Amino acid sequence: MGVAESLALGLIQGFTEFFPISSSAHLLLLRTLFPLGEAHLSLDVLLHTGTWLAVLLVFLPSTGRILRRPSIVLKVLVATIPAGIFGYLLEDKVETILRGNLFLVSAVLLGVGIVFLLVRCEGEKTLETMNVRDAAIIGLLQALALIPGVSRSGITLLGGIGVGLKRSEAVLFSFLLSLTTIGGATALALLREASGGMALFKSALPGFFAALGSGLFSCTVLLKLVREKGLVPFGYYRILLGAFFLLFLSLR
Repeated sequence: MGVAESLALGLIQGFTEFFPISSSAHLLLLRTLFPLGEAHLSLDVLLHTGTWLAVLLVFLPSTGRILRRPSIVLKVLVATIPAGIFGYLLEDKVETILRGNLFLVSAVLLGVGIVFLLVRCEGEKTLETMNVRDAAIIGLLQALALIPGVSRSGITLLGGIGVGLKRSEAVLFSFLLSLTTIGGATALALLREASGGMALFKSALPGFFAALGSGLFSCTVLLKLVREKGLVPFGYYRILLGAFFLLFLSLR
């Protein structure tokens, strides 16, 4: 894989990992429209490491608040467990059956986009006042992100707002979950397969820096957008993207 391809995938990963618009859908579209080379494990690991580091850097000032509240740490762990279990048990099956299914991706983009337009309320709960049951509900919803087109950040934001969190708190909880979920998935990928060697890591480095830079940008913008506008702008975008997918399928 060349530098340009690595950069393109890194930018897409960073911009779409945190915006609730589905990184898997965008990567699938990119690979469908352009003849990109096969992505090696090294690239996948470095892209996820870049986005993981972006979250850590953006929310570093909040870590003191989190660490002083063991109850928040417990809620993050409770919400992480369902995704970990379902991901471990079903990821390969989902990869085989669902990945690459453009019609399914289109339907999911449209469906979740419509839900985003309908959810305009905002609760009053904070991470301190939400309960473990709320965290478990968000965690179960996060497991749906295995389905391409759902969006991990989108479904956790929707779950957070649905259980009554303030928008800003829902964003923070979603990002905290990304630290455990992305970190765990990346570690598991490293354990499952041996690295392709230093040469592959070197070729993947441009993607890492692109994912880190675009991830920093998208984290910052998402926090501001959701606070002010909720999920509505992302709902319109998902509907447009889903319609584009359907148009593309009809013209193939």
